Amino acid sequence: MEDRIIDALAQTQAGIALFDSDERIVFANPAWEQLITGVAEEDLIFNETELADGGMISVCFVKPQAIPLDKPNHNSAANDAKTGTVIIADDSESNRMVARRILQSEGYTVVEASNGQTVLNMLRRGVTADLILMDVEMPDMDGLHTTRRIRHMPGPVSKTPIIALSAHQSRDWNVIARQSGVDDFINKPIQRDKLIETMKDLIARSPVQKSDAKPAMPPPHLRSKSARLGRPYRPEPLTSPVLDIRILEQLYSDAGDEGAKCGIDIFINETENRLVKIDKALSEDDLTTVRNEVHVLKSTSGTFGLRQLSELCETTQSIFEDNQLDENRILALSRQVVQLAPTALTALNLYSRSRNFSSDAHI
Repeated sequence: MEDRIIDALAQTQAGIALFDSDERIVFANPAWEQLITGVAEEDLIFNETELADGGMISVCFVKPQAIPLDKPNHNSAANDAKTGTVIIADDSESNRMVARRILQSEGYTVVEASNGQTVLNMLRRGVTADLILMDVEMPDMDGLHTTRRIRHMPGPVSKTPIIALSAHQSRDWNVIARQSGVDDFINKPIQRDKLIETMKDLIARSPVQKSDAKPAMPPPHLRSKSARLGRPYRPEPLTSPVLDIRILEQLYSDAGDEGAKCGIDIFINETENRLVKIDKALSEDDLTTVRNEVHVLKSTSGTFGLRQLSELCETTQSIFEDNQLDENRILALSRQVVQLAPTALTALNLYSRSRNFSSDAHI
């Protein structure tokens, strides 16, 4: 009987998990993992029941969507209407939040993933999407590798339109992304009008199969410290403003006051954690981690208007991509990123607080 119950729980569409008295998960069915890792928390309903031994059973459902009063036109579907399901794959929670706000305001249903493997797991479990927004560089499995895996999956899922998102501004990355099988390429920070227009165009037409991608860039290797001795680099001259107010104003316009404030708070928190990782990696000569974290910081800082920090990260990223890696300059630039970021975050936090104060004053 117990085996039958567990088998039934494993097949149900509701997410079910059992926790012990120390809040450690004891059992979770596949639907629980799919919902928790793939759907925004505000789109879920949780029902929790305490057990006599101090444990808890938690049941998770997706909130029902409001049914439109007008009869839908089945001939047009998502091709020319503001409907459809979009998977957002990005390891930055703040970037996902901004994209989610934009898409939900346009009527799209959003499913989130923090890495490529989660996207593949969703698609294998039957999650259907009209389009995927795929960040190029993510941990565990990057966006280009994930795209190639999707294109080789059996059935219609392999034809799902995919838009690559990246902070890389160079044309080469655009070409590499398209060779991996993506249908279009958009630079970060995301521009709302361009994103929506591109999405509608791709959903309205069949995706085209692309050729295989070029080999991914190998991780950087440091020589011994004795081999790197030389003239120390001076700090990179910075001429751009710390904050680009125009980008922030556009963010508030696209995501709304509440969405922008929430995104800024998430970004500040995750960036503080990211700086700790970079600092630790520098002390351990772990340039692979430094490269990955600087890339994400370039993307997110651009989204939230930190132009000076974003451009410094872009310069650092370009040195990583050189065939002849200048290790001394990489270390100097990475340390400069760690030193500059707290000032940039303080400026962003003050701007957010002043914006909120102004809004409260008008209430």
